Amino acid sequence: MLRPGGVLLAGFCNPILYLFDQELADEGVLQVRHALPYSDLSSLSEAERAVYLDELQPLEFGHTLTDQIGGQLDAGFVLTGFYEDIWPGVKLNEYTPTYIATRAVKSMA
Repeated sequence: MLRPGGVLLAGFCNPILYLFDQELADEGVLQVRHALPYSDLSSLSEAERAVYLDELQPLEFGHTLTDQIGGQLDAGFVLTGFYEDIWPGVKLNEYTPTYIATRAVKSMA
């Protein structure tokens, strides 16, 4: 548990990243495939998930901004900073940043 006045730095992918078919996006094609929130456990087929697991890749989860930022506020944090950045080489960055970082301070109350 963070003490009152403590600082939380959080970084996460912009949830919009998870809307698109990843294989097509790797080829430069942005085609909507998934709804948010996203989960490799429920959004991928068993065969697709098996490839990730066979290659020892981590499973991913794309939470909504309400979950990510609203969750910090609901937990008693005050947002004191917000930053967006790009992921070089990712097609979606031609339209929007794909990384988000926040700085929040635990409320004294």
